Amino acid sequence: MPVPSRLHRPLVAAVLGAALLVPLSPAASASPAARPAAAATKAVRATQTTLTAYGDADGSGRIHLSGSVRWATGARTGHQEAVELWGRSGTRWVLVRRATTDKHGEVELDVVPGAHTTYRLHYVGTRAAARSTSAAASTSASVKVRAVGHVTLATPAKARRGVTFVVTGTVVPGGAGHVVTLTGDGRTFTTLRTRADGSFSGHVRLQRTTTLSVVLPDTATVDGAVSGPHAVRVS
Repeated sequence: MPVPSRLHRPLVAAVLGAALLVPLSPAASASPAARPAAAATKAVRATQTTLTAYGDADGSGRIHLSGSVRWATGARTGHQEAVELWGRSGTRWVLVRRATTDKHGEVELDVVPGAHTTYRLHYVGTRAAARSTSAAASTSASVKVRAVGHVTLATPAKARRGVTFVVTGTVVPGGAGHVVTLTGDGRTFTTLRTRADGSFSGHVRLQRTTTLSVVLPDTATVDGAVSGPHAVRVS
């Protein structure tokens, strides 16, 4: 075989050197399998959370709240979602309770506010690996609710004319210092103050059969209420 001339040797060496360097050069484009971090990245979709309070409080002061979590388009997420109910306490927001929606994104909550307040429903979002799409957190608009007091009264069914007997009752929300008025047949008999647990008691003396009730007046923080009537037959 003829030996390459001295003039050709540098060119051969250069070609061999270039061939040896090829495996060390980075690939122009990586396949999906070569980029697991990029493939694992999920889209994060915007969501919308709603909260509604409907109906007046019942006799126990309970108010019903209805909430939902949806995609921003209004479509259902198709999953149970973790939500948090937050309430206004003075100038701060405090966590009231945690709950989970049904698979349609709906949640029903009953609350008994101790004072007029405002609620918000917060959706915490998710980055769950089992989902193909992650969901961004969202918070509902604020919903104002009024706390309604509830007062009960207990009396004997019968009493002797001119003889003192005891009446008792409770006020919800509880607490000391609530002032209630005992009335009957258009007359005010006495005013009473609640104890720390919301209970109260007093003494009454009747001259004739009377139907008694207790009135809890409106305050700056709670709407008032009237107890059920209690007829006391005097003999």
